[in-house]
Amino acid sequence: MNIFQGKYTLEHVDDEVAKDLIEWMINKDPAKRPKVGDTLAHPYFWPEERRVEYLRKIGNEKEAENCRKAEPELLHALDQCAEGRSFTEWKSKIPPELMEKLDSKKKAYPDNTLGLLRFIRNLHEDYTEDADCVDMMKMFPDLFGCVYKFAKKRDWNSRSSLKKMFDREDLR
Repeated sequence: MNIFQGKYTLEHVDDEVAKDLIEWMINKDPAKRPKVGDTLAHPYFWPEERRVEYLRKIGNEKEAENCRKAEPELLHALDQCAEGRSFTEWKSKIPPELMEKLDSKKKAYPDNTLGLLRFIRNLHEDYTEDADCVDMMKMFPDLFGCVYKFAKKRDWNSRSSLKKMFDREDLR
């Protein structure tokens, strides 16, 4: 009855991605609830490698590519999302020799979420050996959930560059 009335709370659910899936599954309009295949394709069930791939793809979007000259409104919205998260001041958490290596190629990465996403993209594209030595998901456990929810809210996930990430590979 509470679901049909839209009276529920998910305050006890800390995982942003789990909360997103649960909200979808208990939508008061049954027609808007996911089918089993949609549920299984949800990012909550993605393995770590796919989550990293998603962050890489987000880091390749024009907003992240332009991380040094991003629009103030976008930076402000991301800052609000990132407040109190493990990835604030991310540059101080990256091994210094790795940070120095990537910062020296171009201008330094900004110490904001877009800068981190572009860093992840470049690390995995251009420095694969170094990328294998750094576990971004362990270092920043709440990054994926925050970025996923932010991208969903901004409708980035429907872009052709990201849309395929949400298909179930075993159903193709």
